[in-house]
Amino acid sequence: MLRVAAIGLGWWSGMHASAIEGSELLRIEACHNDCGDAAYDSAAMKSYAERFGARPVVRFDDVLRDKSIDALLVTTPHSRHVPQIVAAARAGKHVLVEKPLSITVESGRSAIEEARKAGVVLAVGLNRRFTSPLKAVKSLVDQGALGTILHAEGQFSYPGAMEFKKGYWRADPAEAPAGAMTATLIHMIDAFHFLLGPIERVVGARSKHRAAPLPIEDTTSMLVELASGATGYIGGSIAAADVTMLNLYGAKASVYAGIDEEQVAFQKSGAPAREPFPIEPPVNSLRLQAEAFARACTGGPAFPLPPEEALRAIAVMEAVIRSARTSSAVDVKPI
Repeated sequence: MLRVAAIGLGWWSGMHASAIEGSELLRIEACHNDCGDAAYDSAAMKSYAERFGARPVVRFDDVLRDKSIDALLVTTPHSRHVPQIVAAARAGKHVLVEKPLSITVESGRSAIEEARKAGVVLAVGLNRRFTSPLKAVKSLVDQGALGTILHAEGQFSYPGAMEFKKGYWRADPAEAPAGAMTATLIHMIDAFHFLLGPIERVVGARSKHRAAPLPIEDTTSMLVELASGATGYIGGSIAAADVTMLNLYGAKASVYAGIDEEQVAFQKSGAPAREPFPIEPPVNSLRLQAEAFARACTGGPAFPLPPEEALRAIAVMEAVIRSARTSSAVDVKPI
């Protein structure tokens, strides 16, 4: 049983903890929050402890010194990820960190190196890889059912920014650059990498404020080229209704997937219409991800997403930010 401390106790940490409840592979043993407001932190830890049976730990350093803790589940603001990963690795703790791994390629690379030197597992939470629709699309790609893949489209939106309050860290461009990038689009970038190989060039990108009550970028889009030769579009908004759409267009067939909607359709070239494609039953992707992490930490198979692949998504993010600012094409840094 992997004993985990939850670091950062916002709503998404609660989603992780709910998914993990009852697992035979890991459990939330302790919890810690530090937003700079002692009263808020105390209340957050008390509430989390009551909900999930976790022991509150006031100081992060005490979590690191606690020999009853094997690993950290990190769901803190993005700029804290790398310092917390480094500290955890030096203390001999494994880390499952919510995406994005880091804000920059350079800092993310340093986190990976520290984990490697310490011999601990560093896993990045990109849970859509574990969903049934994405697994079905991956099987079609691997079988060659689509033929040469010509173009891909990804769209991931959710209306979270319509409720953001002033001072909320997700509304800070330093924490969440390029609008929808860190909240949603990084999942689609990772899906492109998972299915089609690396994105090597951002042909053009835009990130704009359109509807969110706060004056923040809420709508982002990009055109990309992949090393395979395929082209692609990725876009989304943090002010629009929920949607997770991923379409691949091939010379032999095309596939249309709603990732969170649990739907996949398939259409052979020349066929008059799309047909539903059978997929496995819906799964709890957060639980599957957490249990894959636990297995990797206890001598089982390696976590299926190497941290270098998660870092490749950060390289694309950097290229998108630069492209949007300069209105020019930008090559993605090699990893």
